[in-house]
Amino acid sequence: MHRDAGPRLDAGVAPIAGADTNTPLRQDVIRACRVLDGMGLVEGFGHVSARLPEGGMLITPARGLALARQSELLTVGPDGACLQGDPASAPLERWMHLAIYRARPDVGAICRTHSRMAAALGVARKPLRAMHGFGGMLGLEMPLYDGTDLITDDGLGRAVAASLDDRAAVLLRGNGALITGESVPQACVRAIYLEEAAWMQIVAEGIGGGTPFTSDEHRTRSRWYAVEISRAWEYYTSKFAA
Repeated sequence: MHRDAGPRLDAGVAPIAGADTNTPLRQDVIRACRVLDGMGLVEGFGHVSARLPEGGMLITPARGLALARQSELLTVGPDGACLQGDPASAPLERWMHLAIYRARPDVGAICRTHSRMAAALGVARKPLRAMHGFGGMLGLEMPLYDGTDLITDDGLGRAVAASLDDRAAVLLRGNGALITGESVPQACVRAIYLEEAAWMQIVAEGIGGGTPFTSDEHRTRSRWYAVEISRAWEYYTSKFAA
């Protein structure tokens, strides 16, 4: 597992003065932190980020997500520089978030988890296959990024984005998973069902093997309506982030 503590970044950069116009987005990021921690998908490490309308992203600091506060969220520019917040707390792996936002205009939020079953598939170098209804919302197969280095520069970030390609999530060998969404609620809910799908695949292999969806089967199970994201988000936030 990686460590987010590291050398001070952009030391001396002062927070931007003035009112924050992204309060609802900040609230959703913190809610996602509470849900991911409550579901056991993160412990001391992990990130949540969201694309900002004005460019760049909002991202959690380098500390356990259960401890993150709205006032600690960082605004990071497209070049990786800290524009608002404490530069010393900027996650080392912010580069994968930035690279994916550049490559995927459809992605509005990212959850970076260390959930155990997804991590187990990663270390086994096995892609995640859709085998049940909620897993179908992720896609037919989730690829594997086979590198083991921390994603601490733009080149490595672009390599992760290339492995993700047009998929909803990517397993990171020896380092958990990265899950995208159009919104923070969608990315968070997808992270929950990615772990459920990984658990199901591993358990099924132990009793003779699971049966992945065919392309035709997945086509009928991949329709995921906004109301279902809202329903799941309402449930998990009421349970862990009320």
